[in-house]
Amino acid sequence: MNKKLLIVILGVLLSSVHPAAHALAISEVKLNSSLNQSLDATVEILSATLEELDSLKVSISRMQGQGGVLYKWPGIKVELVRVDKGKSYLKLTSRDFVREPVLNFLLELKWSAGHIKREYSLLVNPQL
Repeated sequence: MNKKLLIVILGVLLSSVHPAAHALAISEVKLNSSLNQSLDATVEILSATLEELDSLKVSISRMQGQGGVLYKWPGIKVELVRVDKGKSYLKLTSRDFVREPVLNFLLELKWSAGHIKREYSLLVNPQL
């Protein structure tokens, strides 16, 4: 009887153990430019697999007004930069100078197994 109970308990314990789930995540934005310069910012991609990076699609929308109205932000280029050892980041750049001291935007990432939407607010300093 004790042997059967031990097998049942062991079976329950083993069935409750799940492998660790490592999902793609993104960091805070790092601003490398100042007011009256072209936008230069980076967002680090955390714990992404090669498959997730291969299927990654990124879009950026500008948020405006009290209601947070979204519209596509065509003046911003978002580029996936891959660094060795699986590290990678998103590089956000613009052709035009940033003239507004506060930038609010939504970054949306989609990949084969999921998606993330993250809102960012940047306070752009007059001098870096």
